[in-house]
Amino acid sequence: MINMKRILLIVLLCCGLADLTFAQQTDYKDLVTSTTGVLVGGVTDAHAKPIVAASVYVLYAKDSAYITHGITDGNGNFVISGIPFGKSILRIEYLGYGTVITQPFVLSQTNPVYKIQKIKMTQEATVLDGVEIVAQVEMLESNLDKTVFNVESSITTEGATAVEVLEEIPSVDVDLDGNVTLRGSENVTILVDGRPTNLTLDQIPANLIQSIEVITNPSARLEPDGEAGILNVVLKKRRAAGFNGMVSARGSMELFRNKPRIGNYSGNINFNYSYGKINIFLNYDIRGHRHFNGGTTDRTSWFGEDTTRLFQSNYGFHGGYNHNLRTGIDWSINDRNTLSFTFSYNNNKNRGFSELSVKDDSVRLGSEFPYEQYFQSSGDLGKRNNYSGSINYKKTFATKGMELTSDIYYTHNDRIQTDSTFQDYDFPINHLDITQRTSTIDKHTNASAQVDFVTPVGKKGRVETGYKVSYRSVGEDYRFYEGDDSTAVVIDPSRSNHFVFNEWINAVYFIYSTSFWDKLKVQAGLRGEIANTKSDLLSTGEVHKRNYYNLFPTVHVRYDITKEHSLQVSYSRRVTRPSIWQLNPFLNVADRQNYRCGNADLQPEFVNSVELGYLMAIKKSSISATLYYRQRTNIISRYTEILQDTLDGEEHTYTLTTYRNLKNSQNFGIELVYGQQLWKFWRISLSGSFYRLIVNSEEHIDDYLARDWTWRVRLNQTFTLPKDWQLQLNFRYRAPSITTGSMGWGSGGVGQGKQSGNYSLDFAVKKSFLNKALVVSLNIRNLVNSYKNHIETYSYGVNNGYYATSLRERGRLNISLSISYKINNYKKREERNAGDNDYPEESGE
Repeated sequence: MINMKRILLIVLLCCGLADLTFAQQTDYKDLVTSTTGVLVGGVTDAHAKPIVAASVYVLYAKDSAYITHGITDGNGNFVISGIPFGKSILRIEYLGYGTVITQPFVLSQTNPVYKIQKIKMTQEATVLDGVEIVAQVEMLESNLDKTVFNVESSITTEGATAVEVLEEIPSVDVDLDGNVTLRGSENVTILVDGRPTNLTLDQIPANLIQSIEVITNPSARLEPDGEAGILNVVLKKRRAAGFNGMVSARGSMELFRNKPRIGNYSGNINFNYSYGKINIFLNYDIRGHRHFNGGTTDRTSWFGEDTTRLFQSNYGFHGGYNHNLRTGIDWSINDRNTLSFTFSYNNNKNRGFSELSVKDDSVRLGSEFPYEQYFQSSGDLGKRNNYSGSINYKKTFATKGMELTSDIYYTHNDRIQTDSTFQDYDFPINHLDITQRTSTIDKHTNASAQVDFVTPVGKKGRVETGYKVSYRSVGEDYRFYEGDDSTAVVIDPSRSNHFVFNEWINAVYFIYSTSFWDKLKVQAGLRGEIANTKSDLLSTGEVHKRNYYNLFPTVHVRYDITKEHSLQVSYSRRVTRPSIWQLNPFLNVADRQNYRCGNADLQPEFVNSVELGYLMAIKKSSISATLYYRQRTNIISRYTEILQDTLDGEEHTYTLTTYRNLKNSQNFGIELVYGQQLWKFWRISLSGSFYRLIVNSEEHIDDYLARDWTWRVRLNQTFTLPKDWQLQLNFRYRAPSITTGSMGWGSGGVGQGKQSGNYSLDFAVKKSFLNKALVVSLNIRNLVNSYKNHIETYSYGVNNGYYATSLRERGRLNISLSISYKINNYKKREERNAGDNDYPEESGE
């Protein structure tokens, strides 16, 4: 087993030895001619984050006539050659940011290369010739390599959680159980600040999120987990001079079955203090929630000539509260060395109650005869604690573009859950009532250490390389207790389970990128991984060990046709590794009609993904179009079959939902995103996707459940009105789709089947007061919606089979009121300090 002390030593040694790396100096004079020179620079946003694909125009200083232009690369840098000697200026434009015009600079035969300081773009008001122009950050930014959803630009997500935020992102869907799908696939990796997390999405408040990045074909630097790609939740971390902050509060009401339900609230405090080389931030959030649900299941099954019909109806709610604390410190040791520490803590307590009515009949000669009928009431209590910490070191060098970073991360989560169930039997009359209790203790740990190094190579090349070791441990101790009217409630060892899963992954990667003719950019990468896993069912002594050795190549090619039009082709190989719920072979029979278990023999799923993207950005318009193709092998999928055995001396029919590796599948489609500033006060974002899914399986799955054409569409509209009013309308629709080939969340979900389409309309209004320091927002989610989800699933064998329809129901309407107050002008102060551009006097080299 790898010693963690050795890992830390390796990281620290790499940091110390970095100073010995040989520097390389790019010689831009090779681009100089007898009459023209070269301009070198970079563009960042207010957070010093590089802006990719910003347009940089070179103009004559005397009359602003056009000379030439360039586009910033993946690091926000630009090199523009062919600029005639003389005095020129720059005009920098990027969708959603204010236009920046620089002071004049001079190129000459004696000074043919001019290096300009970093140009910072801001959404703060920019004054040009006495006219104030206000630019706002786009809610949705479409780049060729990823889509970025800026949470602060969305009114409808204020005071919500990451679940509601994801519902607003194109190609992303979230169902009633919290299952997240990307382009129709649930095999998606969710990261927080680029790292795995033990938190669930409903435990991450939206007001702590800066943006969410959708990366469908990541580079070799990122982990290859997730067949559909990566959803990276980027948390806020302010840096503004002095002290500033913001406090906010929210309350909401939910309508379920035409009755108002109150119990959702939240409060949030954000503080930031920056002085000199030190920046400290603190975020705290408290959140209470109470959600209701209901549904029915109607299933007909047959074995030979025996037919049974099961009808279930359920109703319940789940509530609780969360405490979230996140703090950190950034220390700029000097101009080239930065050290950062972050720590977060989450405490969650929950409770729930549900009612279930069960009626199981035997069907003979077209008539139904009672076989089993009972009413079940259940309650649950749980608590969870999660701790996370990270240390990050960054070093830059005298050579432009050379950078070393190292990162150590640790997170631990423990959960205790108790459930109590009472079954009151109406039939058979002499059947004893049953009492059940379960106790679950979960412990999850993730740790990682990594080193990354970037250096320029030659005139236009760049090399990225790194090493990462990660460790994951998941343990679940499940104990089942049962009794009836005649016996006490005691533990049942045969239905109890203790399962532990451990995984070590060592990975190295190498990426080389270069450009040709300033228009064609090529990046090729390779990631190698060695994974060692161990699954241990301690309750039975069953142990499974696996070792995986895999290579994951990536290729990205981008061609800038003009300054407004770009094309990109990308390829990546990715993997989906089985989770603890999918591997745990324990048979859970808590629901007598629906059994569940994992499969210890599951193999990892692999995917080859190819994309062709087109991006156009012209002043007030933007269009992004992506054609994609995915080929999956060893598909990890839920699978439900009908079984029959003897229970209490009677034939008992039930379903067993488990996981299997299906043979392969093909998935291809198109995704479109269109943004348009119709008028100064009205901006729209229209997105849609259309795709085909074909599943090839050796199982007996009907073509109706293995072939799918489906589509989805979203329309977001934002209205900026006078006197600091802002309105937003969001509509989304998802067409019917199959569930075959999907994995579900945790141990839940159905097997092969098809679910109905759904739609919803959200409305929000925001008003600012006191020079925008005080903001009040009214948010109405699901103003119009299909709050019921229908699922159809079946399996036809030679002598047996089943057909089932399920209905899931949620709250129809959610109305919330939010209020926030900025201390020391929290956001505007940050932007003003970050946006001050100091342009140098004329200089060359």
